[in-house]
Amino acid sequence: MQPSSPTPDSPSAPAHVLPLPVSALARFRRLMQYEGRDVNLARLCIDTAYAQECLATAHTSGDERLRRVALDLFDAFGRNTVLSAIH
Repeated sequence: MQPSSPTPDSPSAPAHVLPLPVSALARFRRLMQYEGRDVNLARLCIDTAYAQECLATAHTSGDERLRRVALDLFDAFGRNTVLSAIH
């Protein structure tokens, strides 16, 4: 008898998480550094509250490039939140 594959409803099914765009993360960090703020990218990827705080801060910046990349990352985080909520 072959083992059954995990179903989407089973606890052992892998979560479908889209990778965050590395180039956008690097650009975000660089632009935040220009604003005098250091961003921990590892924490940004796993700590939702920290990510939201960083993105909100970036959204209030006078630098349009930083606001744009913050919106792009916010969209990317949103896609993963929707996917994880489905599973």
